[in-house]
Amino acid sequence: MNAKIINNLFEFWEQIGTSAHCFKKEIGFKLTMPENNSWPSKIFSLNPLTIDLKDLRNRIQNSELPNAIGVVEEENTNQILVKHHFKKTSIVKAMSLNISQLEKPTINFDNIKQIETDEEACHFAEIATKSFGYVVSPKIIKAIIKESNIKMFLGKLENEYASCGMIYLDKNGESGIHMIGTLDNFRGFGLGKTMTQKLISEAFKNNSDYVFLVASKLGEPIYTKLGFQTFGALATYTV
Repeated sequence: MNAKIINNLFEFWEQIGTSAHCFKKEIGFKLTMPENNSWPSKIFSLNPLTIDLKDLRNRIQNSELPNAIGVVEEENTNQILVKHHFKKTSIVKAMSLNISQLEKPTINFDNIKQIETDEEACHFAEIATKSFGYVVSPKIIKAIIKESNIKMFLGKLENEYASCGMIYLDKNGESGIHMIGTLDNFRGFGLGKTMTQKLISEAFKNNSDYVFLVASKLGEPIYTKLGFQTFGALATYTV
């Protein structure tokens, strides 16, 4: 299951990079490299046994490649990367919810709307940037707004945009949910939970059996309460 969750994420990054013209495939890895090091600036699908890791490190140091390598958390890969002086800088948990035997949420989602315009894309990028602490470019959001298997949503509170979230339908028919964020001054109102439930509702529309996500250490118990289970982790390495 961990592989399915991570593959959903990597496929998602690849589609974003392709749509935004910042995806590249090299021998032993793939990468997305948007302008100004914005999201998702990543190296992924790495095979540490088939590439020159010293050369990879040098290219990252020379800013030719993103300084973020996403790999499935496992001891062998960790040992190889650490041996070549890469540092593990973060870990997120790979989580899954089996919705095949569940009923679709019947909650009122009137305060959540799917983004359709460039202006709404800018609002989404602003909320995501402020929520996560890294740059999400409006250019990237605009590039994927018309993709049939990606839907992005904005949530309102008191007629102000306050939260964001997106869902990605992969080639296997499973749904990954991403970028669930809330502005600081709107936290504590359950907007993140409501957005998550909205995205789960969209996964039912996708006829998916599973909903995938990756969660921080703080986010993991929140999603566990919603029924998600943890199936491993994704580690990020930098130079």
